[in-house]
Amino acid sequence: YEPKVHKILAYKIGRQMNAKLVVDTVNQALEHHKRPAYFHSDMGSQYTSCDVENLLRRHQIFHSYSKQGYPYDNGQVEAFHSLLKREFIFQTHFSSFEDLILRTSNYINWFNTERIRTSV
Repeated sequence: YEPKVHKILAYKIGRQMNAKLVVDTVNQALEHHKRPAYFHSDMGSQYTSCDVENLLRRHQIFHSYSKQGYPYDNGQVEAFHSLLKREFIFQTHFSSFEDLILRTSNYINWFNTERIRTSV
């Protein structure tokens, strides 16, 4: 038995949260990882855009949405976002946008490779 370990497969940081950011991130993930059956997101306009829907359809990925006000539908990602904010974002002063990108990359690498997991 090999436990399933959740990792961040792809991420992008942008000055605006828009559909292009989502499309670029999904494309990055697809370049390096196996196509998933599902893409789970909330109902934000960046996720429900035609560009994202067309990309998912082209790759035969089913789009699954969280119910409004019910983050538990996407528990793994919500838990990661909580840790990212609590352990890193709220405790760090960034000197520039580039500093934010570099330090976030370092955090995600640490999260994926070294952080102790309390569950799998």
